[in-house]
Amino acid sequence: MLESNLNIIFWLVLGTFTLGAAILATNTVANVIRLRNVRLSWKSGKMNGYPLFSTLFLVTTVLIGGVSIYRGSAEEILSAGFYAWLGCCWFTTSFFTTKRFITDHGIVKNVNEPSQTVAWHQIRDFVERKKGNKTRYIFIYNTKNTKVPDNLIRLELDVPEKREESFKKLISHKLGNRIRCYINEDINVEEI
Repeated sequence: MLESNLNIIFWLVLGTFTLGAAILATNTVANVIRLRNVRLSWKSGKMNGYPLFSTLFLVTTVLIGGVSIYRGSAEEILSAGFYAWLGCCWFTTSFFTTKRFITDHGIVKNVNEPSQTVAWHQIRDFVERKKGNKTRYIFIYNTKNTKVPDNLIRLELDVPEKREESFKKLISHKLGNRIRCYINEDINVEEI
């Protein structure tokens, strides 16, 4: 009796987590598709935007799935399939949430969190620093349309070398009317 109850609980929990992961992955992909006028995008994060833990989980579930297919147990194959689907959804979600999207509206840091989108009109100032093969842009923006310095927030954005020139042109176009920092495609540090 106890074993059948634990088996039911196992399948209920596994099904719930798999369904939740599928809903989150679908929502993430829908948010990416819904983005309008994307000018630039790139992978970001600790390992160049590569989701390591979700990949390890997915590879492990595929290996376990292979073992369960070899053994021929239907229950093991079904549970390995659920875990593999969970791993695919986790990989998709983490891949797209670590991407940075630059749109006509602003900087989208996380597609699943609208509050992490910074509109161009919110940016008050920025600084650019070269760091290895990337350039780190530090944006200071305001969440409210007041000039009170208490509402200022800092956003750090690492731009890859191959996207840097396009990003500079976009910043010059979007912020050039309010923040006069670029002179001949270079930042005038004295003005900052």
